Amino acid sequence: MSRSSVRTFLVVLVAVVACRPPDAGRDHRLAGAYLAIVAAEDARPTGGHDLDVLLDGERDPNASIRAAAVRALGRLENPSMIEPIEPLLVDASATVRAEAANALAQAVSRGAGDSAAQPLLERVDAETDPYVRGVLARSLGRLTLEGVTRDSVARALVALSLEGGTEDAPSDQLVGAALGMESFARHARGREVDAALVTRLRALETYRGRATDDLPAGRVRELAVLALGSVGELGPDEIASALADPAVAVRRAAAATLPGVAAQYRETLLEGALGDPSDQVRVEAVRAIARGHLDGGACTRLQTIAAEDADTGVRLAALDALARPCPDLAEQVRQLASVAESLRPGDRLGWHQAAHALVALAHVNGERARQLLPAFAAHADPFVRMYAARAAGAARDGGTLHALTDDSVPNVRTDAVQQLATVEGRDADTLLIRELAVADDPQLVLTTSNLLAETSLNGEATRTALGTIDRLSRAGQETLRDARLALFDLVEKTGDERLTPRVEPYLADYDPAVAERAAAVLASWTGRSYAPAPRPMARLAPPTAEELRAMGRARVVLHMARGGAIEIRLLPMVAPTNALRLYRQAKSGTLDGLTFHRVVPDFVIQGGSPDANEYSGHGAFTRDELGLPVHWRGTVGLSTRGRDTGDGQVYVNLVDNVRLDHDYTVLGVVTSGMDVVDAVLEGDVIERAEVRPEG
Repeated sequence: MSRSSVRTFLVVLVAVVACRPPDAGRDHRLAGAYLAIVAAEDARPTGGHDLDVLLDGERDPNASIRAAAVRALGRLENPSMIEPIEPLLVDASATVRAEAANALAQAVSRGAGDSAAQPLLERVDAETDPYVRGVLARSLGRLTLEGVTRDSVARALVALSLEGGTEDAPSDQLVGAALGMESFARHARGREVDAALVTRLRALETYRGRATDDLPAGRVRELAVLALGSVGELGPDEIASALADPAVAVRRAAAATLPGVAAQYRETLLEGALGDPSDQVRVEAVRAIARGHLDGGACTRLQTIAAEDADTGVRLAALDALARPCPDLAEQVRQLASVAESLRPGDRLGWHQAAHALVALAHVNGERARQLLPAFAAHADPFVRMYAARAAGAARDGGTLHALTDDSVPNVRTDAVQQLATVEGRDADTLLIRELAVADDPQLVLTTSNLLAETSLNGEATRTALGTIDRLSRAGQETLRDARLALFDLVEKTGDERLTPRVEPYLADYDPAVAERAAAVLASWTGRSYAPAPRPMARLAPPTAEELRAMGRARVVLHMARGGAIEIRLLPMVAPTNALRLYRQAKSGTLDGLTFHRVVPDFVIQGGSPDANEYSGHGAFTRDELGLPVHWRGTVGLSTRGRDTGDGQVYVNLVDNVRLDHDYTVLGVVTSGMDVVDAVLEGDVIERAEVRPEG
């Protein structure tokens, strides 16, 4: 997370709403000013009163309000905001200057960054605060640039990593510079990178910190390894050194580069990674094996790992990798079948290895997999039945797939129709149309609509799609956007101008994205221009001063059915509306009984969906609240499907996912229970959520 300057910002604002100082009028004014900025930012203004609120906030005598206002202007992601943001680069408050630097970069995040680069570069020499200098580096490193400006930024990043031109910068500044260099290198995309930048990154690979550091030196080394890997400057000796690093994050970053290592070096490096005590490193090693040729040696390794590794996630990765035939196919089939046969009918906790083994088996021996399918297709846990559908598809078992299309759980039907379309081709269209006519789950609707894109049953498909649009629209939920857009895609392909009266009402839809899509469909049919006139729904109310106070003094605790609890400290002064939603969900019992439906080792666990899938959310969308918090391991982020589409689902970062910075909102931090987070498996249930007062 950000350091001293941002800590000051948070402490001041929390104090505003969490206590009653002698000057109660001042307390009320500051809380009111901050909440007015939150509401104005949420409106995403391009002019008018809400924009005036933000511009006025920049001139507020209180630094905390100025910082919130300039941050909000950056979140508009509008390059025209550079002019009002730029003056705050020289604000008296370091906190405000840091927020202004970040806001400049955010304002141009969707396009060319040259207009933001110049004021940021001009500020580098004048800025003296180490933390702000680190934010300048982060902001410069993520800009989209070309030519001379890009070269200037590379030189500035090197300079910002140093103090006095020769010594390593203080930790706050150096971590910011390393983040900027990592982002710069990641966005190079094959372009040449300044030699001085590469040289500096090589030096940072061995950074061990300064006596006064309060940040882990391993983070700097990790970012250097990631950056060098991005530009292809990480040689086998450097990878070997990084694989021996005391910091797990450094070793994991090095292991992730193994697929690209020349064959003559890969074997030795793989051996070291596979023997690493951290499951994070071993998962990357298994992935490296999986991406290579499955010869006898590779298969033996994977089979041993699948049977013996101490970590479930590593074993699952090995089982997944065995979905390609090995030279000793008989032994491969025997092992996969043996694991698949271990499934217990009522087990909702220990099914994962059996399910993964079944899918792998179906890919290498469909006949053997078909013999085992009935137990999976009839299992009590819908996640197991989803794997049954995937295995049935690989084994081309149409009978099982047809049976699973009648499952009571939409997620199971989604996998079943997807696999059935692969097995039967266009012969499945009648069933798909029948499914679309009754489906309400957004993921199922989206999947089925896409599968019908090339159907020849145009009339039936169009009538059904329009009826489903009508049915879903009556729910009045923004989180149905993706499903409704997919339906309009289908209507456009299968319908024609005669259906204009059926589509025209959606020009005034409650979702602007749907209204725009309806206009595009009509224009494609008629050749005429249509103007969408959406009637947006009321947005979720921002927090009150009392709710901000309560969130600042509480923890959200998720009690897991598998055992253990995950404790989360919210960041209401950084992501007020999204922290509020999680807070309210925990208080109201909304999260009780929901799952972590997505588990990706060395990435994230994601959960909180009412229907345990990516497209099923809670009512209205929330806006992104992008800012300075870094996606370090243990941070809690907002799941989205594009800008400003928060639907109440959240994720926890299992590793440092800095590539998510400035694109995804960080709304909290796990303060206790990361061991529980690490143990979460797909489908694990949040038995109960609570809000617990701090201390």
